[in-house]
Amino acid sequence: MTRSPDIFTMLRSLDAADQDIDARGARARIELARIVATGPSGRPSRQPHPRRRGRTAWKVTLLGGTVVAGTAAVIVALPSIMGGDRAFASWTPTPHAMSAKERANAAGRCRQVQEDGAGRFDANELRHADAAIVERRGAWTTVVLATGKGFSATCITDDSTHLFRDSFGSIGTPAGYTPPGPRDLVATDLGTGIIDAGHLSIAAGIAGPEVAKVLYRSPAHGDVTATVSRGRFALWLPGDELAHAAKNGVEVEVTYRDGGTGTNRLHL
Repeated sequence: MTRSPDIFTMLRSLDAADQDIDARGARARIELARIVATGPSGRPSRQPHPRRRGRTAWKVTLLGGTVVAGTAAVIVALPSIMGGDRAFASWTPTPHAMSAKERANAAGRCRQVQEDGAGRFDANELRHADAAIVERRGAWTTVVLATGKGFSATCITDDSTHLFRDSFGSIGTPAGYTPPGPRDLVATDLGTGIIDAGHLSIAAGIAGPEVAKVLYRSPAHGDVTATVSRGRFALWLPGDELAHAAKNGVEVEVTYRDGGTGTNRLHL
């Protein structure tokens, strides 16, 4: 019989004596994902996966969602009970503004989910990470928590669901990280994953200080505008058109602060 310290930690956290656990809370969702994703051997099965720069990873399908994990960088998708296709239909290629309160709440939820899950291995970095990006696209909220040393934690959440929110995220630091040049982009997350709403393609990373705007011309969705803020950029879209971007690269258009334009090929 294979034993794992995580099993005993998980069992203690699920002690029936605790009557005050919120079934909608971050801890409950993380524990549910961990229980369903882990087989008898305690190891997830290996399948194709969206990639995070400089890390090997694996993906486990659960309840219509996915879990992707690596040695230090982890990409996690948690299942929803409702929402799905209807939430994807609300997606917009240009992000919407959010109030200061909404931004703070979204950033706080992302930090809590990461702290209760994969972020426990990056607790110090996560504690000092600021909310670099907080945006909304229809029913979906994207948060990027980041430090100035390459570390980031990302959450993409379907806010139309209630009991279990459909979430996709990542956390970690690129291997051998060096800051980008003033007009350069460094991709940290690039590829396609699966949640119960369907395929989701993401391109996110670090932007040089002269980068003002990043635009991806999607064959399926038209122009998709990234949020560029505090040295980070992030965009995502429904579908799997970035499935091979990590290997083959994908071109984006860049506008600089002086009004000039150029192109940048993202790759991992």
